[in-house]
Amino acid sequence: MKNRIISWLKSLWGSALYYYSRRLYNKDPRLAADVVFKRVYGRPMNLDNPKHLIEKITWLQFHTDTSLWTLCADKYRVREYVEKCGLGERLPKLYGHWEKLEDVNFEGLPAQFVIKANNGCGSVKIVKDKSQSDLALMKKTMRKWLKRPFGYVAAQTHYLRIKPCILAEELLPNIGPQASISPSSLVDYKIWCFNGRPECCIVTFDRGKFTSGGKLKMDIYDTRWNRIDNVISSNRHYERCPEIMVPRPKCWDEMLKIAETLSRPFPEVRVDLYDIGGEPVIGELTFSSGYGYLTEDYYNYLGSKIDIEELKKRELNGAR
Repeated sequence: MKNRIISWLKSLWGSALYYYSRRLYNKDPRLAADVVFKRVYGRPMNLDNPKHLIEKITWLQFHTDTSLWTLCADKYRVREYVEKCGLGERLPKLYGHWEKLEDVNFEGLPAQFVIKANNGCGSVKIVKDKSQSDLALMKKTMRKWLKRPFGYVAAQTHYLRIKPCILAEELLPNIGPQASISPSSLVDYKIWCFNGRPECCIVTFDRGKFTSGGKLKMDIYDTRWNRIDNVISSNRHYERCPEIMVPRPKCWDEMLKIAETLSRPFPEVRVDLYDIGGEPVIGELTFSSGYGYLTEDYYNYLGSKIDIEELKKRELNGAR
């Protein structure tokens, strides 16, 4: 009963935020970007002289060509980009994709799979036993995914250009030493890159408790797998567990090479990966990361990795 109430409240809050943000976005996208930033940091966003990483990401959305962001943020079409980079073998197996709900072929799917929307955040269902799943409820959820555009909140304009679809992929096994610290979900390795250079890796785990109303566990490491202390900010969604040291993946060096390759064209991107039995698997590319889970000092440090003046020169030279 408690989980149902929590789920209902989250849905209600999500709907209210969506419609409010859409109204602001249609009036002025900067208003939609500013309202979330102000709620988290207690001050308006400074886009005239951005320092904070979130400010600079927002500046990039309004002042640079983000068409490649749109392709790579699309969880289906990003496969084109990954394959062009020569890394197609590092993608999870694709069972199918459909633009219309009535075309989704549940009968043709295996007993276990992951089904998700190609746009947005959190629009995913893990199916461990198809025979025990409520397909009617799943269809109802997917209908919402296809119906509601993602990107109005915080003015994530690159998402609004994605044509929604549904895709089904293989359910990756939770194996290896990291499974002992995250039995309820895969460990996510989110490598933040700037101009093709990995800077740090945010690690999130134990997502099962998070989806049940608990907190998602988080830690952060540098590229040599040294823990970075005192940069994670506690909030109602995330918690740091200093007593848990996430083991360095056996394929860490290969993960870094994959992140370098995929991030090369972008001033900033987060390359999300999994370690499946010592083999790296590509999850997704994220360009507009969430707010508030790192300290403001560390966000400012990461923001310093993006040279706005250099980007202005590139845009100016490109227009000539």
